[in-house]
Amino acid sequence: MRNTSILSLVGLLAAALCNHVNAAACPAHTTETLRIRESTLCLLVDDPTPSRRQLVRTWVARSANIVADYYGRFPAPLVVLSLQSMEGGGVGGGRTTNDLGLVIQVRIGREATPDTLSDDWVLVHEMVHLALPEVGRRHNWLAEGLATYVEGVARAQFGNREITDVWAEYRRSMPMGLPRNGEGGMDQTPTWGRTYWGGALYCLQAEIAIREQTGNRVGLQTALRAILEQTGGYGFERDIDEVFHIGDAATGTRVLDDLYLQIKTMSQTPDLDLLWSRLGVPKDPKTQPFDDRAPLAAIRIAITAPRKSTT
Repeated sequence: MRNTSILSLVGLLAAALCNHVNAAACPAHTTETLRIRESTLCLLVDDPTPSRRQLVRTWVARSANIVADYYGRFPAPLVVLSLQSMEGGGVGGGRTTNDLGLVIQVRIGREATPDTLSDDWVLVHEMVHLALPEVGRRHNWLAEGLATYVEGVARAQFGNREITDVWAEYRRSMPMGLPRNGEGGMDQTPTWGRTYWGGALYCLQAEIAIREQTGNRVGLQTALRAILEQTGGYGFERDIDEVFHIGDAATGTRVLDDLYLQIKTMSQTPDLDLLWSRLGVPKDPKTQPFDDRAPLAAIRIAITAPRKSTT
């Protein structure tokens, strides 16, 4: 989950302050500091025992490297991670803010194990938020949709998640992003399903269209790397049209902008069954084989293929 600030003069001042804080050292109460590529991660852990700190350190480092591999670098020079304990053995909801510097808050069960944290998606999701600039509340579907889509792809590329599991989730969950009767475009319908899975569906459609238009040479990942490099990520504000223009210029297409124009004020209901068939995704990817002879099978395979970490 990403909290957005108001796009105004106050927002611009907050972005400037965020940049200043990001260039500073970790807070005095930091329990541990991690260096990931050229970035600094300040960990605030409420359980100081050595075993707990090692567990958390491994989890954070792995999640950060997954995101850094996808974007070519970790998307923020400095971020504070507030990691608080809770009952149980899972990972609770996350929250990423940019009010006074970049901060990620996540709760971790006291009974969490290495296997539990290895399977976690929450921290990767929150770290992906750092790579997109502030685009305003009306476009929260883009922030949450990207984090939802990229989490699966990035973890699969890294080898942290089974490819079959990624496509099984997409096939199962993306119908929740389709508009219901009477709903408008993406900028007009801030429901949970449209925000998270409607946004993720936009990303998948953009991914496929970019690859179709470029002969599968580049995809959405190329656009997102360029957006990060040219905007600075969540510590800064940008107009959504500018963000899409940057991404399109990097791929040599108009896919992001054109697709946005289609969906921002009008509801669109793509034929998902046809989409899965063209990609060669079976009804149950966990038990049924993919169709590698499908028209878009090469694109499906390329999406989760490992990438080099350089841009």
